[in-house]
Amino acid sequence: MEEEKIISLSTSPSFSEDISWKKESENDKINNKEKSVLKGDSMSQETYTKNEIDLKFENLSDKVDNKFELLSQKIDSGFSNQSLQMNNTLLEFKQALKDESEKERKERQNEKKELIKWSIGTAIVAAVAALLALT
Repeated sequence: MEEEKIISLSTSPSFSEDISWKKESENDKINNKEKSVLKGDSMSQETYTKNEIDLKFENLSDKVDNKFELLSQKIDSGFSNQSLQMNNTLLEFKQALKDESEKERKERQNEKKELIKWSIGTAIVAAVAALLALT
């Protein structure tokens, strides 16, 4: 006779039943189908082998791992994009400060030239007035 393998999972205390799977022989499957038909169940009972259950859990684990990897990549990508945006903003700010500094330097230079012109003009007018006053 073939050895039966049983897998059982306990659920939380709020659940009233435990989940269990057991390996069934072909005779057990036929008997269950006959009982199901006799009871009037229109749905057949699904049974899974240990390998099928392990494969389902492995697939589920792979899906969860893939989702976490994708989430991790999105977070890393988001931080990289944020870092690039901050760098661009800082570069724009530095360029704006440089432009403003250059503009102020040119204004001071123009004011200095204008002051020199006014000073020379005033000195010439004062010299001409002094000459006229002496004569």
